[in-house]
Amino acid sequence: MDQHYLTPLFEPQSIVLFTGPQDQPDKQTPQALALLAHLKAQPFKGHITPLDTSTTGTLADLAQVKADLAVIALPPGEIMAALELAGRIRVKAALVLSTGIGAQQAAEMHRVAQRQGFWLLGPNSQGFQRPQLQLNASAVGDLASSGQLALVSQSGALTASIMDWAKQNKVGFSTVVALGPHTQVTLAAVLDYLASDRHTHGIVVYMEGIANARRFTSALRAAANAKPVVVLKAGRKLAGNAAAQPHSRDIVGSEEVIDGLLRRH
Repeated sequence: MDQHYLTPLFEPQSIVLFTGPQDQPDKQTPQALALLAHLKAQPFKGHITPLDTSTTGTLADLAQVKADLAVIALPPGEIMAALELAGRIRVKAALVLSTGIGAQQAAEMHRVAQRQGFWLLGPNSQGFQRPQLQLNASAVGDLASSGQLALVSQSGALTASIMDWAKQNKVGFSTVVALGPHTQVTLAAVLDYLASDRHTHGIVVYMEGIANARRFTSALRAAANAKPVVVLKAGRKLAGNAAAQPHSRDIVGSEEVIDGLLRRH
């Protein structure tokens, strides 16, 4: 069976980490501090290599660094350099843990990822968790208990709330993904991955909006044919739509349109 294109993202064997100077926490982002705390509390089963954007070296030197995934938690002005360096290392996927990245800067990051040939979860993602791998590459809380349920959310805040509830009620997860706005890896792409993920027996989706309805419905259909899928929608009222739209930067659409789409699939 062919490997899914998001396997290097969600099932990495090795990670290269860009979090800024670890001996100067005052210069690190909140996402970097949370990420490092999580990795210290629950060490990843694979290999982690810390790197700095000031790293210099020839392609031959960088070729000695092996990584499936780059995890980047840096100030906005340093993210592009980290993405370029990740490309030189030839990672297959990258995660950018950040907030407040606008559409123009996000598009530039997407272009780097496309040119360098890797998938990008971010910017503005709050990361993901894979309990079976003991991997908490997120800023949304402690590593979840291992289970068979996947959670995919377009809201980092709601993800954190669900995680708190799950911990209190002893609910485990196979995967937790907090997408955020402007991410290159879309909700549809994550659903496509989870449809064939052997650790996942059911999927819960919190959806604020969809930019490509055709791709989303195709991925939703495939996932629902393979395992149970529950979709929770934001923006059920006009005020809700107004609140959700600036955050998701996607097309929320009318309540009737999305209700009809979900009933069919």
